Amino acid sequence: MKRLVFAALATFFIAVAGLFILSGCNSCSKKGLEYQTNIFPQVKVPLSIASDKRLAAEYSARHYWDEFLSQDRLLRLKPDTSAILGISPQIFEEAFTGFVSLIENVDDTIAKNCMVKLVDKAVKMAEDGYPPFLNQIMRVGEKTLFDAHSPLLDDELYLPILEGIGACSAIPNNVKDSFRWQVAICNKNRVGTPAANFRYATSGGQQSTLYNINAEYLLVFFNDPDCPNCRQALETMKTADPILNLIGMGVMKVLAVSPGGKTALWDERKKDFPMDWIYAYDPAGELDQGTIYTLRTSPSIYLLDENKNVIIKDASLPHALRVLNSIAEHYVLVEE
Repeated sequence: MKRLVFAALATFFIAVAGLFILSGCNSCSKKGLEYQTNIFPQVKVPLSIASDKRLAAEYSARHYWDEFLSQDRLLRLKPDTSAILGISPQIFEEAFTGFVSLIENVDDTIAKNCMVKLVDKAVKMAEDGYPPFLNQIMRVGEKTLFDAHSPLLDDELYLPILEGIGACSAIPNNVKDSFRWQVAICNKNRVGTPAANFRYATSGGQQSTLYNINAEYLLVFFNDPDCPNCRQALETMKTADPILNLIGMGVMKVLAVSPGGKTALWDERKKDFPMDWIYAYDPAGELDQGTIYTLRTSPSIYLLDENKNVIIKDASLPHALRVLNSIAEHYVLVEE
């Protein structure tokens, strides 16, 4: 549980550091002009593609911020220290969360390009004298994409924000330094890269390694025996159709491993786990040190392909089940 304390303290540190980020400046606003209503403008999807869910989502993702950041709209803003480009921090947070929810469901390349485009615009505005927009992206981005308890946790979408922080000349070096540990965490076991290998042991004392498990897909369920959330997730996983189907088809294995090592409680909990899962613990204590995996919450779920490349990292159970359901549906279609 030490890693949870670390994550909580670290998040608190960044939140405190954020209070000193880039004092607000409204010099880019035009005095005496009409103030924009406190509403985030919605994307208008062309009727020609509105019925195609994929095309509509991609269009909305690419154009989500267009009207909000349009030159015409910005020229109508009146200086207001409580607002970010005409909307309150609360509405901005809701808009950003909606943006993340949207791009999480489009192609990964499109999603990342959309985030990069947004951050680049915010960095330019900060360097031109208006930092509040970037400040809010930093604040809400950390809360939405990096916080261990966020259902939208996604390192790949958070990295463009961290890269923007590092590249922005308007951000002081001491603030940049406070985000560097996050960069290290996000770059560890990245999606699309080989997962770090580690040794595990089973209740009989036999030891093996992650890379010795042969399977088209390997679901790694990092969990603690004294964790209520882990037990709740386990009960869901035991009856989840995509997990049952992929195991039943012989294309996936599940490694349930406790980073905390072998304890009496770990022995006791063995009976709660399916017999066709690999029930294991870390005999070397590597996982709990956070040197090869940074497990920000319990449980933490990884999905690896047959070459042990990361498909999903540090994911919530709902996210993992969505991905597994897509994989299971693919196998059903192939069989038909």
